[in-house]
Amino acid sequence: MNTTSSSIPYNLQVEINKISIYVYPITIILTITTNILNICVLCRRNLRLSSSTQYFLAFTLSSILYTCEIPVMMFIRIRFGYIVTSSSVGCRLQTFIIHTMPLFISIILVFASIDRFFTSSSTCHSLYLDLNHIIHKYAESNDKNQIIKDVIEHIDRLVRSIKPSQLLYIAMDGVAPKARMPHQRTKRFLKSKNIPDREVNRFETNEQHKLEKKTFDECNIKPGTEFMCQLSKCLRYFIRNRMHTEEDWRSVNVILSDANVPGEGEHKIINFIRQQRHQQNNTNGTFHVVYSSDSDLVLLGLLTHEPQMTVLCEVCANCEKIGYHAKDCNTNKSSSTPGSNTKTNYAVIHLPKLINNLKSQNYDSPVFLKNLERFVDDWVLICLLFGNDFLPKSHSIDFFDKSIITMDHLMDAYREALTKNNDYLTKNGTITKDCLLTLMEKVGGKDKDGKYRRPLYYEDKFRRPLYYKDKFGFNATDLNTFSNKVATDYVQGLYWVFQYYSKGPPSWNWYYPHHYAPLAYDFSNVKNLDLKFDPPGEPVRPFEQMMATFSPKNVDYLPLAWQPIMTEEIFDISKFYPTEFVVDPNGKERSSQYVVLIPFIDKETLSTALKDFTSKLTPEEEKRNRLDYDSLFIHSSHSIHQQFRKSSDANKKPIITEENPVQLQDISDCKLVGHGWTDDTGDISNLNADEEAILSDYKNIPNDEVILLKYCHCSFRSESVESEKHNNVRFRTTTNQPSQRSTVQPQQQASKSAPWCKPPPTHQN
Repeated sequence: MNTTSSSIPYNLQVEINKISIYVYPITIILTITTNILNICVLCRRNLRLSSSTQYFLAFTLSSILYTCEIPVMMFIRIRFGYIVTSSSVGCRLQTFIIHTMPLFISIILVFASIDRFFTSSSTCHSLYLDLNHIIHKYAESNDKNQIIKDVIEHIDRLVRSIKPSQLLYIAMDGVAPKARMPHQRTKRFLKSKNIPDREVNRFETNEQHKLEKKTFDECNIKPGTEFMCQLSKCLRYFIRNRMHTEEDWRSVNVILSDANVPGEGEHKIINFIRQQRHQQNNTNGTFHVVYSSDSDLVLLGLLTHEPQMTVLCEVCANCEKIGYHAKDCNTNKSSSTPGSNTKTNYAVIHLPKLINNLKSQNYDSPVFLKNLERFVDDWVLICLLFGNDFLPKSHSIDFFDKSIITMDHLMDAYREALTKNNDYLTKNGTITKDCLLTLMEKVGGKDKDGKYRRPLYYEDKFRRPLYYKDKFGFNATDLNTFSNKVATDYVQGLYWVFQYYSKGPPSWNWYYPHHYAPLAYDFSNVKNLDLKFDPPGEPVRPFEQMMATFSPKNVDYLPLAWQPIMTEEIFDISKFYPTEFVVDPNGKERSSQYVVLIPFIDKETLSTALKDFTSKLTPEEEKRNRLDYDSLFIHSSHSIHQQFRKSSDANKKPIITEENPVQLQDISDCKLVGHGWTDDTGDISNLNADEEAILSDYKNIPNDEVILLKYCHCSFRSESVESEKHNNVRFRTTTNQPSQRSTVQPQQQASKSAPWCKPPPTHQN
């Protein structure tokens, strides 16, 4: 080495030494950067590794990177003869530090960062399960116990894989607003007819399809049925069992919103998220994961404007699309049974990235992006024009069919409306009336010459009068007045749907009173739009929803005392349940999209007819017919549990009841906003009692340390609540007497009705 060094002129050695001084820092920076990138890649892939494996992997990566630097330094020494000529201890120590610095810095960086990446960025804080989609996945056989077992095992797998750290929210579909019931009613009547699709799978005959049809009736998956009641009971036991046996469950708030809690599952989830964000100032860092196959959940999630929300849904094993299970797919590929051990693929939709994609696709229209949140709300409103569960689909608008109005045409109309009004369609989750009318006028203008109309399946040319005569039975001469009325009802319905998505139902009683949508042309004639709905009203009870959505062939699911009301002609409402009715394919291929021409249910007539029969329900039926609140499960090690223990005297006399609830936000480390109380008796004396197993393959729970609370996440509870019985359902009325409870003060805002009748808070954007 000295020979090599002496062969190089002294001046060149000095220059080489200067260059080497810069080479090492650059190498160190590259090493550190590479380590960070490797860690990020590992985290982005969501590898589920133990802590020891993570540290070992990080150390190995650092060692490999440092080892790769040795040949580089050897090359510098041999090629340029760079050596340390001094033998002093200081110089040798300096050389050692320089040579080992990349390794030490990398190791320190990895140990300091890896926990943050793996436990913060990729950790789910709150997991929400839309349970009805899981139930439909396993609703194949007629063995109800096996279905319940499969559903619970699926929940267990999800929780073990995702590992929420703060909250698990399980939501089941409760009673829906009346606007949803015509769609449900159509499905039930179509099922009763067993109408095949117009396009039959070429690999099987229609008769084979009927023979292989599942025996489990989906009517079981409705609020008020014995199956849903049993499932709810089993879920309660399962949650208690997991809190007893697994440590990870004890620190998590578990909320069960079963079928007796009003509202559709996905809307209950989004409403909960919206309420928590409104009432807490520190929820922007919460990472929400929502598991559901409902495509509406993407639109609902966008309207929350949560900075960290991910929608997780299963991918169909047949067509690799989302929105439905493999058993509901129309492709010809054979799919395995849900209970098999085949690998399930999931689609992860990160909503902030979706918003960024929307932003990048509209970068050429800066007027769109002046207020990104309002633009996202407008985009959701436009998407609702392509179809939803509350309004019939328009013949003139389709997402993919370029022969009619598509998304590009609607975005052009939106751009024109935005320019004309110099304002967005929505503000703070509410539609601006004038801007909406301008948009609909522009949409109608694109259909003015009939260029974008889809022809009827039996006509070569589409004629506007023919459409209203054939679909609506209109025979009068004043077509414009009639079509304008239909178009106005439709635009009002669009307003209702958007309000339902962004804030909750403006009215539980409103519905679109026609079987078909108007032509897009008639939107341009809508001028006087009334956006005021009836009083919000209240949700119907489960049995009443059955009466409003079931066909006569589903009568066995009703209480025995109620069955004659639907089937015997002596009752006034028998006209709502025809056994013979007309089914219009309406140009669709799938029978599920056919239109059933049956009369709409009149709520007042139905309620009057059922009034005399409510008293004939058995105690068990009354329990299934009630409206309830969410259930909150608390383990004895949780801070909420300690607060409830302190709130009971030495004799365990209950003082935390529905009239005197606890404000959960006042409890340290609770991370929940809302009110909690025990059951009607407020009794917690059965704590530490044995819980009997109600599921096969599960054992009894000795010394059960879990209490079950009623939970209301709304901020609309009254200072003092006077409960009244109304058809075995508890509702709230406001009293002026102040609360006498001194331990925890209730909120100061009063409520005049049940909390599900109150709209959620407005998001300012």
